[in-house]
Amino acid sequence: MARKIRDIQRKVQSSLLIYIKLIEILAQLQPELLPKVRQVYSEVVSEGILSKRTMKVYFNLLPGQIYAVGPETGTQDIKDYPASSLKSASSSFLGGEIAPVSAEDIGLALTEMLPVIAREAYFTAALFGLSGNHLDGREKKQNFEAVKISVDNSSVWFRYYLARACGIAESEGGKPTHVMLSLVASIHLNESMEGYMDRQKKGGDHSLSLAYVRATILDFRKKVDKKWVEWVEEQIKWIRSSHGVPMNGKRAGVFMSFAKFPSYLDHVMSSCQAGRSTDYVVNLARIKVISYYLQKIAGALFANLHENATRETTDQEYAANVMRMENSYFFLESVKKRGQEFTSLFQKQLAAANSIYKQSSDAYLGWMIKREFKALHTLFSNISRIRREVGDADVPIHVPRSMFVRTLAKECSRDVMKEKIATIYLRMEKHLCPEAALFPQAWKSLVRVLYEWFGRWEKLSNHCYSYKLESRATLLLIEHNTARYH
Repeated sequence: MARKIRDIQRKVQSSLLIYIKLIEILAQLQPELLPKVRQVYSEVVSEGILSKRTMKVYFNLLPGQIYAVGPETGTQDIKDYPASSLKSASSSFLGGEIAPVSAEDIGLALTEMLPVIAREAYFTAALFGLSGNHLDGREKKQNFEAVKISVDNSSVWFRYYLARACGIAESEGGKPTHVMLSLVASIHLNESMEGYMDRQKKGGDHSLSLAYVRATILDFRKKVDKKWVEWVEEQIKWIRSSHGVPMNGKRAGVFMSFAKFPSYLDHVMSSCQAGRSTDYVVNLARIKVISYYLQKIAGALFANLHENATRETTDQEYAANVMRMENSYFFLESVKKRGQEFTSLFQKQLAAANSIYKQSSDAYLGWMIKREFKALHTLFSNISRIRREVGDADVPIHVPRSMFVRTLAKECSRDVMKEKIATIYLRMEKHLCPEAALFPQAWKSLVRVLYEWFGRWEKLSNHCYSYKLESRATLLLIEHNTARYH
């Protein structure tokens, strides 16, 4: 049908070329009549070639035209998405729970009909003599505005149905379209802009028609971006509400906002891919508005995490570090699993998450070791301080060898070590939630830290007392393997 519209357009415009001279004479004798003549011409086009009936039939023939009324057209918030899981090995993370929002009709309409609109702008400028390289900047701007008014009127029904397809106009019956459609429409509009850049700088009617199409695309992009951005701001308000986070922070697990955000990203990607070729890859990081506001959502997640971790009611002994550790780790792993498109987009947030995870993990693991190995930690901390003040030789004067050996015998026996490490294992298992899938990684880190601490303690024991800790690292490994299957 688009081909038929283009053929009719050519025929009509060819038949009107004989009036160019007449319009030139009219411009010389009575230029004040030209706006009325342009208005009449634009009405002929809007009631003929680009009439409401023609555009309605055209858009109804397009595949995937979801601007029609239906149950899927309601706006969906992040809180409505299913919680994602790090345990999923599938590349399709939503698993069919949420159908992608197809915008194939928008892509086709822009591909097939924008050339018609560009030709209309070109012909309007040529017919009414509204372009020329001899004009100054002010005259070019006035003529462009004249062309814009005329072609806007000519293409009013195309723009009306395109607005509905893009999700920026209410559907029949007053039901709003899915806000995801506005996001995907913005991507289509951004890509279509590439075909109308005036790289050759020919000037005249050609440059003016390209400028008109770019202005039309930008106008649509502002509207679809505005609708999506308003939705984003509402999501940030919900994130700040800290829904489901206990006041004391204990066993908070993965926040609902953190758990659902990856599912939203999956929906974004599946909707961007819908109706496209299998080798199509969208680069969200290069689309400024989308990139900025997706990062703003991610930033709101971490701002809310910091707020919950530092508030007065949150347990600062361990719960604050656990919530930081679990949620930052969950964000890191869930984004990485979703490929290069999102890792490049969230570079700053991933770096921040990695830093938060390392700091909170070190603090939490240090607290766990100090809690269970309190006597050993106090002993060797005291020895380290004395060693710095008086040197290795005088340490036994301040901490007698008999007391040192007695403490090690009590705290480092096989049974005591086994009990302490089993206790750490059970406590960590209680603190960490299964949704974050962090326990294996945290336990490996704990074992590594234990090796480091006992390694330092072995050196202190050897330097200050010439006393060997009987290969405590090997003992730790044995107890670790025992605790794993407790």
